[in-house]
Amino acid sequence: MPTCPAGHASAAGDFCDFCGIGIPTPPYVRRTEVAQAQRAENCPECGTPRVGRFCEECGHDFSLADQTVASSLPVTPPSEPSSNHLAEPPRAASPLIRPEGGLWHAVIMADPAYYQVMADRGLLDPDVIRFPANPRRRRVPLNRREIHIGRRSSSRGVLPEIDLAGPPEDPAVSHLHAVLLARPGGAWAVVDVGSTNGTTINGTDDPIERDREVPLHDGDRIYVGAWTVITVQRG
Repeated sequence: MPTCPAGHASAAGDFCDFCGIGIPTPPYVRRTEVAQAQRAENCPECGTPRVGRFCEECGHDFSLADQTVASSLPVTPPSEPSSNHLAEPPRAASPLIRPEGGLWHAVIMADPAYYQVMADRGLLDPDVIRFPANPRRRRVPLNRREIHIGRRSSSRGVLPEIDLAGPPEDPAVSHLHAVLLARPGGAWAVVDVGSTNGTTINGTDDPIERDREVPLHDGDRIYVGAWTVITVQRG
């Protein structure tokens, strides 16, 4: 029975049944096929094994059709991590765009009511995570094809356009939490990329499904972390 790099026995020979990590190709397979398998299973930018639509390490979107240049970069197999990985440059921001129908903005605020709901449900400890004393309101233009939501991490090369590392920092937001995607016709959608605490829309109780695009409308509210609400606005 095949064994994945993490040591789990798997009935399938391509991806582990337990953790989803790609299982290395046997040595008797031709080298060209090995290279193709590695490109399919690992991020073409940083070499991290793929577990969803977006790379958990650098934010690369695997669904993009144009990966010709990126896939030509060296790929590090999961069993041989690069020694200089932390020195890699940050993920490049997506190109600036001129959205159809006018520019949208994201308004970021700390919502005390959302924070209280999280505390009442036992999802955070108010003695450990306190609501910020001086919350601030920000307005960020949605002027790129992808707008990442998270907390910056220089060591991981994560520099989100909507950076919730503060001040004040929302500690319940994942470093790479969600992504806003420009869609045809000037519309926008949000995708949770596998955040720890989930993403909800317009105050609903159920987090959106990982890696599934959820269309957004003018005035929709995106809730992340312990207190952050992001309202998308046309114009």
